[in-house]
Amino acid sequence: MITVTRAVGYVRVSTGNQNGGDSYGLEVQRDSIRRYCQANNLELAEIYEDPALSGCLPPLERPGLKAALEALKTGDKFVVPRLDRLARDTMLNLWLEKEIRKAGAELVSVSEPYRWDDPTQKLLLTMVAAFAEFERSLISSRLSAGRKTKARNGGYAGGKAPLGYKALKGSKSLALDEEKVELIRKVFQMRDSGACMQKIADALNNEGLTTAQGKSFQRMQVKRILDRRAVYEGRYRYSGIEADGKHKPIL
Repeated sequence: MITVTRAVGYVRVSTGNQNGGDSYGLEVQRDSIRRYCQANNLELAEIYEDPALSGCLPPLERPGLKAALEALKTGDKFVVPRLDRLARDTMLNLWLEKEIRKAGAELVSVSEPYRWDDPTQKLLLTMVAAFAEFERSLISSRLSAGRKTKARNGGYAGGKAPLGYKALKGSKSLALDEEKVELIRKVFQMRDSGACMQKIADALNNEGLTTAQGKSFQRMQVKRILDRRAVYEGRYRYSGIEADGKHKPIL
């Protein structure tokens, strides 16, 4: 009698491009797991997924991964298309593999067919995970360098736009948020006239003006505006860099 082992699959993409049809998008990953299970006589119970921007979340905050780990039973195979779908951090991969073993299951990578219970192969897997982490660090470094170059040229380098501006997708500079321009001017006019931050917040609230999230103003929101005077005067700041901005000044 042939014994069929139960398997739980997990896939994820960490960027919008992958989710939209990248060569290693979700469907490609799901298909690799299905074919692996069929070839190895595994009964695939379910494939859990984290479909978009999952790289921004700590592993155990990804709903798909959390559900997959909770679904594991003793004797299961936890199948991923490759290790970096689990995590690109070496220590996280090792920690997650340990948690999977605690559940009585075994981690299996379709693209890296090694076994964690063999010391030599575990070393190779650790090296694979380390290279995935190294790749992530390189990508992060390149992105950071690109953003800093944009900032030195006064262009929008990423991050949340200050109140009074909008960060439009694909734009090289901040765009004015016309609905908030007069609000920003009012804040600085009151401050320059000697008003304290609480008085400014009360005045904005009394006029029915709100933050970017549609909430009432507190002293802290007013302080954030005041702290960005240079930006509102046409300067751009990012990661310790300040330059003449490409955006239109409000003040």
